[in-house]
Amino acid sequence: MIKMLAAVRRKPGMTHAEFLEYIEHQHGNIARAKPLSVKRYIQNHVIDCAFGVDSDVTYTKNFHRDSITELFFDDMSGLIHTFSDPYTQQTVGPDAKNFADLSNQAAQLMDEVETSHAGAASLKCKMMIFLKKNPTVHLDSFFTAWDLAHDAIISRHPNFQSVLRRHVRSRYLPEGDRVTAYFGPDITVYEGACSMWFENESDLSSFRQYQHSLFQQLSDEGIVVSSESFFVYVKEVVIMDLSQ
Repeated sequence: MIKMLAAVRRKPGMTHAEFLEYIEHQHGNIARAKPLSVKRYIQNHVIDCAFGVDSDVTYTKNFHRDSITELFFDDMSGLIHTFSDPYTQQTVGPDAKNFADLSNQAAQLMDEVETSHAGAASLKCKMMIFLKKNPTVHLDSFFTAWDLAHDAIISRHPNFQSVLRRHVRSRYLPEGDRVTAYFGPDITVYEGACSMWFENESDLSSFRQYQHSLFQQLSDEGIVVSSESFFVYVKEVVIMDLSQ
């Protein structure tokens, strides 16, 4: 299964609460009315987040994201069918102007690798990390460095490994670029993303230690642009699930 991952920012003049109310109940209903080839549609409503680094001049460009959309498909043909369908083109897509700032969206096609799973249905605390690859680094080298950094960091932080209940890593698939224009005229791509689930909010301090170490190591190695990478603490909302 593949997924389209989009980090969405609310349109000017709209509060965070108004935005979440609209995308869940109005936009969500529009999507449910005709699922097409979408197998699962998840909205990750942002509760808290951090963007940029100290003295970061690009901060205002990337700030902020209010929700992370995950659209799951069986394969590429299903994704193309959905995004080329008249219902998507004429109804679902145009509704974005009612809630989203289309001036700078982030969207990419990704596959998933699940490294741990422990009954995520009962887990309420979810964090998502977005990594922006250094443009000079080859995509395969980026994935390899990310793997090595993750393994090294969790070996140094056994407390983090003990509280992490589920971990899903998503990797950028360039073949999805032909449909990302659906999300707006200026699309930012994050080559790496991951989701992590925990049982308690108190576990999030361990996550912060991991996240800081990951950003620092990959930045020091010249693998990622830390000023354009970010993380969010979210509430996962299932709009529809037809995968069962």
